[in-house]
Amino acid sequence: MARSIAPVIVVLLVLAIVATPALAKKRKGPVEYGTWNVRVTPDADAVARGEKAAKDTLVLQQGVFRSENWYLYGFTSAGYTIHGSDFSVDTESRKNGKIRWTGLITGDSIAGRMIWTQKDGSVLNWTFSGTRAPVETTKKKK
Repeated sequence: MARSIAPVIVVLLVLAIVATPALAKKRKGPVEYGTWNVRVTPDADAVARGEKAAKDTLVLQQGVFRSENWYLYGFTSAGYTIHGSDFSVDTESRKNGKIRWTGLITGDSIAGRMIWTQKDGSVLNWTFSGTRAPVETTKKKK
C-alpha cells in the first residue's frame, strides 16, 4: 500500500511547488506602488512638545506621495524620488511648514524618518514603520 501511495505524494508535492509561484498574486507597477499602513512615532523632543504617536496611511502611486493624516493639516501631495528601495519626498503646508519623508521599502514593509520643519523654524523628528495594505478587489457587475 505504501509503495502505491508514494508516487502519488511525490506528484502532488511537485505540483504544489511548481504551481505556487504561478498562483501567487503579482503586483503591478514598481515596488513602492501601493498603500501603506504605518505608525508614526515622535522622538523624545517632539513628545516633550506634546506630540503623540499616530497611525497613518501613506500612498505612493505613479510618482506621487500622500500622507492621509498630514493631508488633514494642509500638507499637500507631492512627487517623490526613488533610488532602488529608498524614497524621499518633501511636502508642504502654507500654515504648518514642511515635512521631509525618507524611507526604505523592503517587500511588503516600509520604514523611515519624517522631519517636520514648522513655520517658526523649530524641527520635530519622527520615525515611521508599517506594512503594505491589502489590495482591495472590486467585484464586477453582472
